[in-house]
Amino acid sequence: MLFRFAVAATLSGTFSAGAAVASFVLLALGGVVVGLAVAGAWLFVVKRLKDQTLIIMANTLMSWVAYIAGERMHVSGVIATVVAGLMLGWYQHIVFSAPVRLRGSAFWQTLVFILEAIVFILIGSSLRGVLDRVGGIEAVSATMTIPILGVVLTIVAARFAWIFASDGLLSALRALGLKRARPLGVRQATILSWTGMRGVVTLAVALSLPAAMPGRDLMLVTAFAVIFATVVVQGASLGWLIRTVGPKDKDPPAKMTMAETEAAIAGARNAAVEANAYDQDGTLIHPQLLKQSHKRLEAIQRYAADADTFMENVRPHFDVILTSIAAGRAELIRVHRAGLIEDEVLQELERDLDVEELGIILQRGE
Repeated sequence: MLFRFAVAATLSGTFSAGAAVASFVLLALGGVVVGLAVAGAWLFVVKRLKDQTLIIMANTLMSWVAYIAGERMHVSGVIATVVAGLMLGWYQHIVFSAPVRLRGSAFWQTLVFILEAIVFILIGSSLRGVLDRVGGIEAVSATMTIPILGVVLTIVAARFAWIFASDGLLSALRALGLKRARPLGVRQATILSWTGMRGVVTLAVALSLPAAMPGRDLMLVTAFAVIFATVVVQGASLGWLIRTVGPKDKDPPAKMTMAETEAAIAGARNAAVEANAYDQDGTLIHPQLLKQSHKRLEAIQRYAADADTFMENVRPHFDVILTSIAAGRAELIRVHRAGLIEDEVLQELERDLDVEELGIILQRGE
């Protein structure tokens, strides 16, 4: 929204602080309302959808719907999208099945990669036009080096100022007795300040500038320089900075470790199995399932007691299972290549083997 105000002020030549603040509040609150409304509609729809592909598509379209709805209602489409996304992130663990989450994650990773690649291609195409208009790279070096360098240094300094000011505020709140305020400390704040890499958002903002915007070419070149300096220079030196600064985590540990949490989950699952392993007259009807549940609970309790020793002893067991899965997959492919099974059988059984392999890989901690 601030970007929108800056562009409007530049193109119109006028600016009113009071009107800008009032408009900012209206746009922000309106964006929140629209985002909540879109998220509510999305939640209503996905709870009733059965097809996994339709659910993933509904999740994808929700972001576009939130943004377009916000812009059509003359409020902040960005805030509407963010609010809707937060709602999706909160409810996804409840309304999505495991296959939807797995397939959705793979889809989103691919989609994000494609969109980011498209944006970088666009900035590359735009930058070439800029260089042609200003007279080539020599003209850029002669006329734009100083302002570009000033912008890059200002952005880096602003990141440090924001992080350290925020950390100082947290320290003050902590000193006043607010225990939930957890300041980072100088070392962690330094590293976090250096991680202010700019990427696709910077490119998207620069590309959205109107063609009539004064200094648009300079802004496009500067955006490219900012991305190069922050991603390449700061990103490449981040490892060295972490080793040099040596951050120390002073936050108190969580009340439960991952191993203890897994043991709690296993206990809840075992209790559910025990409650359903007998029929109404008390006859055991699922003896093998109950035995497996007890065995799993005992194994996870040993894991929670000494995770490192347990994993060292159990990894050879997992290796054998992975070898057997690989052998089963090879046999599945062999019978398919020999024309003994249909394609549908291949796909179904291969999916089962893949899910089993994924489970073993996750248990190995990889």
